[in-house]
Amino acid sequence: MSEVKTYSPTVIEDIQFPGISQSDSTVVGGGSIGKGSYDPGEIPERAFPSQTIANDVISDSFDTQNRRILMEYEFAKSGAIQIGEYESGVTGDIRISPSGITARNSAGDTTFTLDATTGDATFKGTVAAGSLIAGRTDIGVANGNVYIDGANRRIIISDGTNDRILLGYQSGGF
Repeated sequence: MSEVKTYSPTVIEDIQFPGISQSDSTVVGGGSIGKGSYDPGEIPERAFPSQTIANDVISDSFDTQNRRILMEYEFAKSGAIQIGEYESGVTGDIRISPSGITARNSAGDTTFTLDATTGDATFKGTVAAGSLIAGRTDIGVANGNVYIDGANRRIIISDGTNDRILLGYQSGGF
């Protein structure tokens, strides 16, 4: 005789909705699963964050096509600014801080300094100008100087004892 097998349905136990205790559950809709249907509870209402539109701020402040700043900016106090990143043999950099400004080339040589305390400026290369406005410029060392006297429109050569006017202004011209 053949053996008879009897099959019965698998029982699936009721499972509580995650994060909700049985007493907090709410029956919703008309259907039911075991003892009831469960929902996740209410999600508290929150306002959406206000949208910040950086494009408007940037386009009102900068002309990126012509590389121009269109508005005035107020600078906040901060430590220092570095422009560029020094990499030996490739690029130099410029540093601006409360103590002054320095620039160096790709070889690491300091090419320009401006001391914020004393006002002293040093340049490694040539300094050129379209015009020079000065009251008096002294060139040379003691006992042999050249004075360019802009206030009186003259150039004076001195040997330390006697001054000689090389060029001087007179009424009607030089």
